[in-house]
Amino acid sequence: MMKRLMSFVLLLFVLQLSAVNVHAHGEEGQASLIVKSSSESFHQTVLKIKSDKLVRTLFEAKPVDQVKEVPFSNQYILLEDLGEIHFYSVDEHGTFYDVETKHKLEVPVKTKKKVMSYFKGLHQHHFGTLKPWKEVNELLPRYASFTILDLETGLRFQAQRRAGKNHADVQPLTRADTAIMKKIYDGKWSWKRRAVLVFHEDTAIAASMHGMPHGGGALANNFPGHFCIHYKDSLTHSTRNLDLSHQIMVNKAGGKLAPFVQQLSAPQVVETFMIALNQQDLDLLQLVHNENPEQSKVLIENVESIRLVKKNNPASLDGDLVYELPLNFKIQEKGHKERDSSFVFRLKRTSPTDPWKIEPVLVEQLLN
Repeated sequence: MMKRLMSFVLLLFVLQLSAVNVHAHGEEGQASLIVKSSSESFHQTVLKIKSDKLVRTLFEAKPVDQVKEVPFSNQYILLEDLGEIHFYSVDEHGTFYDVETKHKLEVPVKTKKKVMSYFKGLHQHHFGTLKPWKEVNELLPRYASFTILDLETGLRFQAQRRAGKNHADVQPLTRADTAIMKKIYDGKWSWKRRAVLVFHEDTAIAASMHGMPHGGGALANNFPGHFCIHYKDSLTHSTRNLDLSHQIMVNKAGGKLAPFVQQLSAPQVVETFMIALNQQDLDLLQLVHNENPEQSKVLIENVESIRLVKKNNPASLDGDLVYELPLNFKIQEKGHKERDSSFVFRLKRTSPTDPWKIEPVLVEQLLN
């Protein structure tokens, strides 16, 4: 946990992306409010507040309950005063956590409201608007050019919509834009979805892209084909269905990842588990997998890919609070060939209105 804390501190001081400073008099302590799309994102929006009163109030927040794990969040607070550093996480409900000690914190109501109002402004700056495809289709018609921002790296490139009825078929505008896009994908084209912002005039629109050239392409851009961009409620061309992996990334780009995942059905939660493994996304895996981060990390480190043999599989137990889903799938362990496997996924929730969580899954069980 300390290693993770120090990585956040290093990111803040080295990158300081989109930072705003609020100064007061003297040598007050400093609170840095941070918004980012994931725990490992290099792109972040930071508001620095120099206020001794606010910093001391947050420093003196009382621990009330220890939790097994600090829940997913995209908003954090780094406190610095007289050489002392604390790092907090604040969830979407406004609950404060000490990341190092894993305690919930009791914060005065007035302070909580002020901090949450700051975070609201940071969210509006950092994330995009969840515009439905029907609107985007008219805003960005065929041959429209626009800027794409990758929310993990902060890299930007220009692109042009060339076709697409149910979602946008897009090409990088120039060779230089293709090079930036390939850098986003670590130099290797991939089907992995990424949360991005598409800029239209003064509006940042939440979207999802993959990075695999396919089909036709008409621009002299060194990109052999086109790639796809999905928006809220956009569909695939072939099956005309929602692509859950794209919709997850669209909501991530809109700052709504946790609430979107928490309303998914039990079968969709199992699908999200597989998406998280294929995407190598620890945050997403933790949202659906009822296990500690270290065990989830073992899954990600060992599984290269996993895919269902067929969809629409019947449940073996379909209750309000417990759900069991036996599945046959193909799985590839890193460094090995893909092979057939099966597993019965068991999910639980504490009430019919609470989100489903998958009971702990071990690598050995998936690779049986």
